[in-house]
Parts: sequence; C-alpha cells; structure tokens
Amino acid sequence: MLAYFALQLLQQWIPALLGLAVASMLYVSVADLIPGLHRRQELRATLEQASLISLGIGSIALVAFLAKGYDWE
Repeated sequence: MLAYFALQLLQQWIPALLGLAVASMLYVSVADLIPGLHRRQELRATLEQASLISLGIGSIALVAFLAKGYDWE
C-alpha cells in the first residue's frame, strides 16, 4: 500500500529513477563482462562477445526510437 501511494507522489521522478536503475544494471553487467573478455584469448570468443554487446545496445536504441512515436501519457 505504501508503494502505491508513494508512486502517485513521485510520478515525475520515475524517468530519473528508471535511468538510475538501468545505469546500475549496465555497470554491473559490463564490470562482469570485461574481465571475462580479458581471460579469453581466442579472437572468435572476443568477437562473439563484442557482437552480442552491440546487439544489446542496438536493441535498446531500437526500442527508444520506436517509443518516441508513441504518446505514453
């Protein structure tokens, strides 16, 4: 119940809080991926990881681009 009423009071803070949550998750995932890339010496494994990271960034960009066309309010 408390979260429900707090959500109504903090409605304007939701984009900033979501941005902070996303940045935290990106930091944790990249901090975990980069040391793993340094341990693997094969070029194929490195290219595979780099392409998957690029696909992830591309999918986020695509969702952001598609979301601009919609009025969420």
